[in-house]
Amino acid sequence: MPAISVIIPVYRVERYLDACVSSVLAQTFGDFEIILVDDGSPDGCPALCDAWARKDPRIRVIHRENGGLSAARNTGIEAAKGQFLTFVDSDDLLEPDTLRRAWEAQRQYSADLVVYNLVYVDENNRPLASPDFTVFRDEVLDEAEVWRRYFALEEQKIYYVVAWNKLYRAELFRELRYAEGKRYEDQFLMPRLLAQCGRIACLAYPGYRYVQRGGSIMAQGSSRNYLDRSEFLLEWCDYFAGKGDLLRAEGLLNDAIQNLSEKERFDLSTPQQRARYRADCRGCADAYMRLARRTGQNTMRLRAALLRLGLPVYQKFLQSKNGR
Repeated sequence: MPAISVIIPVYRVERYLDACVSSVLAQTFGDFEIILVDDGSPDGCPALCDAWARKDPRIRVIHRENGGLSAARNTGIEAAKGQFLTFVDSDDLLEPDTLRRAWEAQRQYSADLVVYNLVYVDENNRPLASPDFTVFRDEVLDEAEVWRRYFALEEQKIYYVVAWNKLYRAELFRELRYAEGKRYEDQFLMPRLLAQCGRIACLAYPGYRYVQRGGSIMAQGSSRNYLDRSEFLLEWCDYFAGKGDLLRAEGLLNDAIQNLSEKERFDLSTPQQRARYRADCRGCADAYMRLARRTGQNTMRLRAALLRLGLPVYQKFLQSKNGR
């Protein structure tokens, strides 16, 4: 059994895949397997994956029909043999000492999760000055402390919630999988994952090189342009309400409502997307009613009732309340 399973979903990254796999094979820590999940890539990636498997016995390839990034990661999770898992996107790179440092931190602190730092680089692997991730330091946190730091940050928030700069105890995924067909799939999963963690070792070491390229999923505009953002915020609202953090829950709900009120941002050109948008709006009303039941506040019941009448009605209420 390898110590670490490195799961690399592969789709249309013919130009980048060799560099990615090479960066993993160059690790100073050698007790790992690599699982290349070819997600039905229509280019030369399937052949490249098979060629890598012939070169190194630590590499396994799984060819599957295209199902998206989450489905590919889930396939890798189910095939993994390691005690710990890590994800690397196939157009990104690891620094040579990343797995060793993560493994030693896990051993030192008996951590369920290790988070290592990142640096944005351009397509020629040149570091970018912004965002600046040098704000992070070595520390051991619990779930509550992670969330406190997350909500205090702006553009560096991804350090805590993205899938790929982390070493996970494999048992964390016993019942968890990434939400398929969703953008920001890591945000949907992260609350339930962190809830299982006793100790979370956070490292200042910039072990992950996050390549900024046109055409990647993360390069396709603001998260506010996609309904997925409001949907994970609604899930987070319920999560924090369940923990008794009602102020945080209401803040997340209001962020989801504000996002949905920016209706022009969304592609609502199909009946399915319009139905999804309406369902998300109803979800906000339902979430306010659940908060009202927890708090007994009639103002929350009023907000829920107004939201059921529609976002335009609710926005007029807010404008009158703010004297505008």
